[in-house]
Amino acid sequence: MMATTEIRYRLHPQAAHRKVAGEVFVVTGDRAFHRMQNATAVDLFDALACADAGATAEELTALLLHTYDVPEHEARADVAAFLETLLARQLAVPAPASGSPGNPPAPAAGQPKVTS
Repeated sequence: MMATTEIRYRLHPQAAHRKVAGEVFVVTGDRAFHRMQNATAVDLFDALACADAGATAEELTALLLHTYDVPEHEARADVAAFLETLLARQLAVPAPASGSPGNPPAPAAGQPKVTS
């Protein structure tokens, strides 16, 4: 997959998060509570939180390769699993393509909007 067409991911706009003592705590729009304490997960989450335009799996893999002594195939697998988990738990969403208006998913019926 070419980097120019690869999907970018960003944190879900309906989720609120805080980093405390090296751990990340997230509340999603469905009022679910999530805690990340694994250093790798926290680093990847921080990268998504700091990237206004989102980040690609390639960019996140590069972060792991730069930060940790890990084989490339393992870093790619870790990033894929991380993104799959974040998407499934409504912690991240695909970022709108550059120049598109971006319509974030609406909260579930009867659920309040959560902001950070």
